Order: sequence, then C-alpha cells, then structure tokens
Amino acid sequence: MAGEVDPPVTESVFAQAVLAAAPHGGSCEVLRLAEGKLWTSGADGRLACSSHEGDTLSRNWAQKISKRLDSPTAAISLDGRLLAVAEETQAGFQVWVHELDAKGRMSLQKPRNAGRFTLNIRHLSWHQTLPYLCISTDDGKLDVWWEESQGSSTTASRRQLLKGLEGGVRCAALDPQSKLLAAAFTSGQLVILSFPEAAEKYRSTLWPKSVSGSGHLRLSWQPNGKRLALPGLRSLRLLPRDFGEVQELTGGHRYSTTMAVWSPSGEVLASASLEAVALWSNDCLQRIFEFKVEPSSFAWGGQLLAVGTKTGQVALLPALVHTDTANTTTGPSEKETKEEVAEVKEVSEVCSASEKQAEETKSADAEPSTPLEKRTELFQPAVQMKFQPGSTHRGRRRLLAWNEHGCLKLVIGSKHRLVEVDYYKCRDPSSLREIKADGVEIGALGPGLCALASSRHVAVHWAQSSFEHLVPDGQCVEALAVSRSFVAFFASPQRFLHIFTPAFTRIAELDMPHDIVSMVAFDQMLFCVFQAQPEVEPQLHFALFDLQKNDKICGCLPISPHSTLRWIGFSAEEQPLTLDSGGVLRAMLSTSSKSWIPVAEVGHECKLWPVEAGGGVLRCMEVRAGEEPQVAAQRLTTVPYNLPVGFESDAAAGALLKQLVRSKRGRSRSDAFSLQLFEEHVKLKDQELAYDVARCYLTQGSEQLSLARSMAEKSELHELALKLSQLIEGGERPAKRRLGS
Repeated sequence: MAGEVDPPVTESVFAQAVLAAAPHGGSCEVLRLAEGKLWTSGADGRLACSSHEGDTLSRNWAQKISKRLDSPTAAISLDGRLLAVAEETQAGFQVWVHELDAKGRMSLQKPRNAGRFTLNIRHLSWHQTLPYLCISTDDGKLDVWWEESQGSSTTASRRQLLKGLEGGVRCAALDPQSKLLAAAFTSGQLVILSFPEAAEKYRSTLWPKSVSGSGHLRLSWQPNGKRLALPGLRSLRLLPRDFGEVQELTGGHRYSTTMAVWSPSGEVLASASLEAVALWSNDCLQRIFEFKVEPSSFAWGGQLLAVGTKTGQVALLPALVHTDTANTTTGPSEKETKEEVAEVKEVSEVCSASEKQAEETKSADAEPSTPLEKRTELFQPAVQMKFQPGSTHRGRRRLLAWNEHGCLKLVIGSKHRLVEVDYYKCRDPSSLREIKADGVEIGALGPGLCALASSRHVAVHWAQSSFEHLVPDGQCVEALAVSRSFVAFFASPQRFLHIFTPAFTRIAELDMPHDIVSMVAFDQMLFCVFQAQPEVEPQLHFALFDLQKNDKICGCLPISPHSTLRWIGFSAEEQPLTLDSGGVLRAMLSTSSKSWIPVAEVGHECKLWPVEAGGGVLRCMEVRAGEEPQVAAQRLTTVPYNLPVGFESDAAAGALLKQLVRSKRGRSRSDAFSLQLFEEHVKLKDQELAYDVARCYLTQGSEQLSLARSMAEKSELHELALKLSQLIEGGERPAKRRLGS
C-alpha cells in the first residue's frame, strides 16, 4: 500500500455525537433521509418514518414489514420509490421488493419476488441512481435484480453473477456507471466483476477472514465512479477505478473501520468504526464525531448524515466541509444536479477542480501537516462502552454471561429467542436448560441461578422456580448483576440502582450521580463502575457495596493512559479486579485503603478474554485481536498474579510488594514496573508506600529514582522528594529486590 495521507488534525476536529431515540424497541437501521424525514427499520420489524428538527425525532407513522424479532435487512432506493426487505420464511430466505407511495409507505400492490436463498441474506444495496438491487448472501450468491420499463408497463429481471465459490458475500456495491460490481467475501477477498457479463476484473486479499466475516462491512463507490472506498482497517483505503495505487486515509479512527459512504455530490466521505464517525473532504480529515455506542448504518440527505446505532439510537451529523474562501469556486448546487443522472459528471468535475485547488494550497503553505505522532496524541478521547462482564455482542448465537459459575447463551431464532443455561459446578438434569426469553438483551449468571432483562421485565430463574419484576415505565435496564442473595439492575435515564432479593423483595433503591459502565456481584458484595462525562479521557468511579454490613465504599478507578475498561470481576477470595484495554490487571487493596494496584500485565493486544480469577490466577480464553469468543471453551489460558491480601496499613508495604506479580523480563523491565507502581501511589498521595517502592525496588542512583523525585515534586510531595534526594545521594537502603521476589 502506498500513497498514505496524513491530514492535519486539531482539537477543534472532535465533537460528541448527539443521540436521539429511534421509534423501535431495539437496534435501528437508517434507510433514507430526505425532505426533513427519516426512514428507519428496527428490531420490532417495522418501517418507521420520523420528522427531525435539530437533534430530536418525532415519529409520524410505522408499518410492519417483517415478522422477525431482530432488525430486518432492508434498503430503500435513492428516489424513495422502492423498498427491498429480506426475511426468513419456511421455504428459506426471501427478498421482496415493495412499491412505496407518495408518503413513503408500502403501497397495497403485491410485492415482487427478488429471489429465494438457502442461507441468510447479509446485505441489500441499491444503485445510486437506477433501480438496480444488489443481493449478498451467506451461501456465496451474488445477485442483481433490476426493473425495466417496456412501454406503459415495467418488468423485473434478475441475474446471478456468482454462486457459492468464494465463501459468503458480506456486501456488494454497483458503481454509478453500472459497469463494475465490487463484492467483499468471508475469505477476506475483494472481487470486482464487470456487469452484466460477470467477467472478473480485479481480485485481491485485503482483509483477514475475521474482518469480512463478522460484523458490518460496507463498501462505497464515489458518485463519479473514480474510486472505491474500502473499510476494514484503522485506515480507510481508496482503490482507483483503474486498480492502480491504493491511497490510505489515516488518523480518523482508533479501531478498524466498518462502513464508508460518499455524499451524493462526492465532496464528503463518511467512515465509521466502533467509537467514531469521521468525515473526509479532498482526502483530508475534517471532523470526528465520537459515539458512546457502535454505529451500524448510514444515510445521506443533503448536508446531513443520519447514523443508526446498534442500541436503537440515531444521530444527525452536519457535513461541514472547511474550504479556503479565497479559493472557493462557484458552481451548480447539489440540489440542482442531484436529480439528473447526466449531471453527475459535472459534479465530479467541480470536485476535481476543488481537489486541484486544495493541492495548490497545500504546496503554497509553508507549514507542514501535523505528524502522525501528534495526531495520535490529540486523539485521546477514548470512548468507554457499557458492558456486561463475559458477554459478547455479535452473531445470532452470543454469550450473555460467562464466568466461574457457567455460561448463558442467547440464541436468536426466526420466531423466538432462547437462553441456554449451563452451570459448570453442578452436573445434574437442572444444570443444562433452555429458557424462552423473547426480548431479552442482557443477562447475568450466579451460583445456581441466572437473571435476564428485557425492555419490560427483569426475571430471576432458579432450577425449579422463577420470579419476575416489571420495569417502571420510562426506565431502561442498562446493567445487571446477580448472586445467591440478591439481584441488582441499573435503570436509565433516571440512574436508579435497584437492589432486590432473588424473589424481588426490595432491599434498596439508590439514585446514582453518574452513568453505569458495568457491575458484578459476588456473595454479599456488589461492585459497580460509573463514568462521569469525560472531556479528555474516561473518568471512571467505583462503588463497592457490602449488603451484609450495609456499607459502601466509593472512589476513583484508575486505568492505563488512553485506555478503556474491558472487564471487572471478583476473585475467589472476594478481591475486586479490573482489566483495561492497555492490558493491565488491577486489584483493590483492603476496603480501608480504597487503593488499586497493578498486579499483572495481560497484554495490550486484547487477545485474552477474561473468564474467572482465583488462587492468584486469571483464567482467560485466547481469541484473535479484536474478536470475541464464539463458544465458551473448556480449556483456558492462565495468567498468574498475586493478591495483596491483608494489606491494612502503610506499615504493610513490604508484605504488599513481596506479593506483586513476578517479572521475567530483566532489571530494566522490573524498574519500569516499579516506577509505574510508584506513580500510582503518588497519585493517591500515599507518600510512605511510594517511598517504600522507591527504596526497595528502584536501582540506587538510577534514572528511575530521578524520575520518581520529579513526580513527587510535581505533585508537591516535598517530604517524599527530600527522601528520594537522599537515596540518590547514596543514603542507607536495603539490598535491591526484584518485584515478585
């Protein structure tokens, strides 16, 4: 790959996306944005039309289009005349094409059959101007359905271009000139065919199998047909029409991109990843909109971009293109050229002139563009997602919970949802069971019982009995935890933490000051993590409730720089643990200290999926970087650590340090880890502990001691700085010990 572009990025580039609730009960796909109205489909199987004013949506009407319980695969043509819907039937998977009336509703005319397939239909996409529909399926079939006018009547045709030879087709896009068809396959290959001849023009392996085989992947042709936008990596790649040198746009995303779509004029390119939507113009980054939930669909409408999310919310983003007013060229407006297919060429010429002016401006400027290192430094706002410990989010079979007690599997069928419960520690007929759980989104697993939550109910299931609680109107369950003695759930937007017995006798109802991130239960303990509204990085707080003692401990939760929280849990010894995306495992000291210390490094590649902890060992499943486990494996990888048990006062610092994680990477690695521990105690103003770390574990007279003294001085810990100066000058100290010795 060559031609990498490093667009200049400043702090003003970043903005927080404002999310509005869509009129669906679950996930939401945006289909069309036009004339002040937004068409969406959702998990309720309905097509909805909403009016938007600013950042708010108000539903006008909704119409049933599918009997499926999850969000149907659907697409609306650019002119708003045709709706394609894929659904599962008794005969297989079917695609129907419906006529839409002037209001955008499905007309009373009988829908036309666009094809029947054996496996799931992954993606439907319409041509940018013509009534051509691309159908991508999991059984490797790539079909194009189109409508033709013959006198006063219209006929439909369908052509199958590929048939199951390349693996499943994840998405496809027909170029504006209707001559090339690009398709991404589960094998990781990009194949471009001529249309309608189906002759192969280009083939290349551009993604790992996992990228194109899981989650969203959406390609997009530039309206003038000159380039194809290819997501799938952190950088966004642009493949020219002549299959020449690939250009890369970098700096817009911290995670792999999943979607790309050009605006109708071709002036703006939008790309999405797990945590952000980036807008590009003239191959330069213009804006980054940060999302707290994962974007899942795009729809352009004039100068607005509608973004659907996996949690059923919608954001309307302005397409702000920053140009030099001195070099701005006037030309036909987008509205005037949008309706005529022949004038797309004229729009592309305006874009080309704009690109040329941008290049001239760049060469005339004396200031160089911002380097990649500075851009990475500016892109600090890490988006902390809500999560259930041990849960996954992809596929029709996914894990709701996986811990030392067993696992909960959610199976999304064509008619119902089932939860499979597997208790590891008891092997009797009740240890394996299935629960019919329509509408269930999150779950938690305890010793011999489980809790499931939908939009309306929270239920606790034992082996022979179950109890239900109705969620109050206007509240939504965002986190769930269960133990043998209680069940707890956090409801928004009121931020109420509800705690009940497993039979739903109320124990407490607490009004919390921040949004929930995650929570987990163990015996009589409830461990919650909350997030304040971050300005630069996630600001996490924790609360540890002891229901037996009626006690509560609160404080700040440390995480590694530029990282987010991945997992929380308890060890078998009732020790609260956290793991962040930087790969640092932390343990909480005794309840009297409220301090957290790093006890192991799992690795920042996020290739280990935590399951349980106990006996000084964290048990994890090995997965590929960025992926989730598909099944709950029985064979787990162990990561050793030592818990700081019995730490009750500063005088026990020596005992604490003896129990820290063992380092096997030499003296420099040990010093670096010790310096990290020193910094943690400086932040907490624990001068005695910080001094013991420096005195026992940093090399006398070393650079690390000088760095430690600088940290103390910056934190205005003058007494500690003075003691460190004495150590540097050769004061008396015990023999150097290795961490973990």
